[in-house]
Amino acid sequence: KNKCQEVEGKQQPGKVVDPNVYRMVSTPRGMAMIINNGAFQPESGFPPRRGSEVDVQKLAHMFQYLGFAVSVKQDLAQAEIMESIDAFKQQFEETIVDMCIVCIMSHGSGGNLVDIQGYEIDVEEEILKKFYNTQCPALQGKPKLFLLQYCRGGELDLGVEVTSEFRDALPVDRLKLQRISKLPAVTDFLIANSTVPGFVSNRNMKYGTWFFQCLVEVFKENAKDMDIRDMFDQITRVLNEKESNDSSRRKQTFEVTNRGFYKKLYFNPDEVLDEEYKNDEEYENDDDTVSDKQEQNKKGFKKRVREAWKALVK
Repeated sequence: KNKCQEVEGKQQPGKVVDPNVYRMVSTPRGMAMIINNGAFQPESGFPPRRGSEVDVQKLAHMFQYLGFAVSVKQDLAQAEIMESIDAFKQQFEETIVDMCIVCIMSHGSGGNLVDIQGYEIDVEEEILKKFYNTQCPALQGKPKLFLLQYCRGGELDLGVEVTSEFRDALPVDRLKLQRISKLPAVTDFLIANSTVPGFVSNRNMKYGTWFFQCLVEVFKENAKDMDIRDMFDQITRVLNEKESNDSSRRKQTFEVTNRGFYKKLYFNPDEVLDEEYKNDEEYENDDDTVSDKQEQNKKGFKKRVREAWKALVK
């Protein structure tokens, strides 16, 4: 028997169900969990990730606007991360919603995520696989978005001088999927890493990481009517324009992996952005931008968002 409880979700009036678009009408739209490791134990050998609290606040606020139930976890050891992932996954067995979002921020080592004690976690084996169709049947056929912010190496992206005109890639025709009785083990996954293998991630000590600065900016402007993969294209353009103001003129590229994510996804938020969200301060490329290894204190944030965020943290 299916023990799940159906959450209220009504099709928008006059809107025809499109088999090529993911269903996004449940209330809440889905569940989102943010794990942020910002304070590391001395024995870990890692400095604090000051400024990461800005990312948490911005993301929590954005996910709430998009209609998600949001939970925030702070400064976890490996066992606590696994427990949090398992408890979050269990929620989908108990309540039916249309989407899953997992956002994890920390330092990285050897291409892996690290906990607050410095122990490495293989994200692929220990986290992503828990949401495969074989291990999480409640999310079969539903979009699963993973946002991963950590260094994947020690190399700085110093960019390269342009020697020829940029050319857009040719569009790729979508495959027509035939009706089948079985699903592959892995479908409906979008995995966005803040940087590419071997490279560091950049973080501004006032405004948060470059990746989430760009993501929140693009989602804020376009989530009401743009497909998620088109928004990731926009994020690429915005991130390509960012450059540190120091002599190194650092750059950054993020990476999106598609695993059987073959439909359009529109978040369909129920309400327009409130004035405070619309008028959030613009991000700047200033001298407080560092690779994710250098730190400095960051002062507060908008009062209402900060209080809402604190209420979410467990």
